[in-house]
Amino acid sequence: MNEETQEFMIIGKDGKEQRCHVVFTFDAEDKSYVLFSILDESGQEIPGDLSAMTFDYDDNSGEMINLQPVETDAEWEMINEVVLTLLDEFEEDEPQLITVTEEDGTDHVCEVIHTFSSEQFGKSYVLYVQATDEPIDERDIFAAQYIAGNDGQIEELLPIETDEEWEFVEEVLNTL
Repeated sequence: MNEETQEFMIIGKDGKEQRCHVVFTFDAEDKSYVLFSILDESGQEIPGDLSAMTFDYDDNSGEMINLQPVETDAEWEMINEVVLTLLDEFEEDEPQLITVTEEDGTDHVCEVIHTFSSEQFGKSYVLYVQATDEPIDERDIFAAQYIAGNDGQIEELLPIETDEEWEFVEEVLNTL
């Protein structure tokens, strides 16, 4: 393994060498695991192609040796839990940002603080604040209904239409 670029080679199912990029390593249940992505011929990660193997550390060089396939469904389930935990932690560290355009055409970058839905109104709502360096509790909170895109991300903001909806949104805000 090349420690500087964190890449290593494996032999693919077709018998050819395949260059891989280390995404994350971790130890669990007396084994070491590597999560890795496959690189294409130009050295770019192939999107969505994430896999895992077990390995040993070479005591002298500190490199990964003896790469082996993951053996059991239980191991794959544990690896899946690790990946989901990492994704959750990453998402918590990175706020979801949206651009809000005022009626006069002025754009503001805003940070989503909470999204929720109402079965009663059949709509989705977002609470957001302007993205600044001020502490969140010192910023004005805004609310809107929104339309989500195919990926679940906020695609379009719409005004909240009725007093009943505003009451519902305020109740949710007061529980946060």
